[in-house]
Amino acid sequence: MHWSEKIAQEIVKRNPDKPEYVCAAGISPSGSIHIGNFRDVATSYFVVRALRKMGKKARLLFSWDEFDRLRKIPVNVAKVDGDMDKYIGYPYVDVPNPFDDAAQYPTFAAHFEKEFMDSIQKFGINMDYRYQADMYRSGKYVKHILHALKKRGEIFDIIDSHRTQDAAPGEREAYYPVSIYCAACHRDTTKIVSLSEDCTVAEYTCACGHTGAFDFTKDFNCKLAWKIDWPMRWMYEGVDFEPGGKDHASINGSYDTSKHISKEIFGYEAPIFQGYEFIGIKGTTGKMSGSSGLNLTPETLLRLYQPQVILWLYSKTDPMKAFDFCFDDGILRQYFEFDKMLSACAEGTR
Repeated sequence: MHWSEKIAQEIVKRNPDKPEYVCAAGISPSGSIHIGNFRDVATSYFVVRALRKMGKKARLLFSWDEFDRLRKIPVNVAKVDGDMDKYIGYPYVDVPNPFDDAAQYPTFAAHFEKEFMDSIQKFGINMDYRYQADMYRSGKYVKHILHALKKRGEIFDIIDSHRTQDAAPGEREAYYPVSIYCAACHRDTTKIVSLSEDCTVAEYTCACGHTGAFDFTKDFNCKLAWKIDWPMRWMYEGVDFEPGGKDHASINGSYDTSKHISKEIFGYEAPIFQGYEFIGIKGTTGKMSGSSGLNLTPETLLRLYQPQVILWLYSKTDPMKAFDFCFDDGILRQYFEFDKMLSACAEGTR
């Protein structure tokens, strides 16, 4: 049985009468989306196909985490504009696009989103896109943000229970599960110093020197921290399955913590999770990264591989096993193996 079919059966067993199953994936547009990130999409895509093969209705939900902060300037961006460091701390969606397509795609996020979505079309993969900046700034998450603020003590206790170090004195009292983007400098270099009794209005200071009040019922330029944001969105979208890199799958890692928060804070049973290994490029070492310059995009890969072969390589390899793409005669071996499999399927022997 294929690995995706095992996951699909587990999903249906857990909730057999659900009208439509939701398999999720998501990426921050921190730079060019590489083939390691693509495993997030591919893993959910094959589970969706397995569910549909069982006669179930399923969709692939993809979130652009474009409301995350810009942490580092990618190498290819720095080569185009060496003055981009001033935007560190901005949400990706507010950073200007330094490339030639800026007139059509004015933001950093839009440029890299378009780059990736164009390649996704070539694989014939249809996804239901969510743009998290729009979701937050339209106020769709307001009641969940307020709920998290009211439960901030319990959230801290859950996060603390998954840490190895002891909490510092006063750390629990000073903890808030949300970051505010400063009204003056637009960065998330803010600190909440007080919160009203009903948890609707915060007073904050920023590293830029600005101080201000933030009304969570009217001001939407804020974002829940990752380990709270993730389970909140599981609940909001009704997610049944989501994969993640092996770092998220580690004991007391992001998934373990978010699973705990999902159940205890948002009352939602966390989706089935599948960790996955990183993808390599034969002859190179190091983890691919959109910001480091060591990244191979799906679009580049499509110049060497047919889309069907790329998807087959992701499909045939268990998610927790690594594999390499080849730029040498190894690619001929992979094509030979693909053709052999295709012939066996046509002959009914596989």
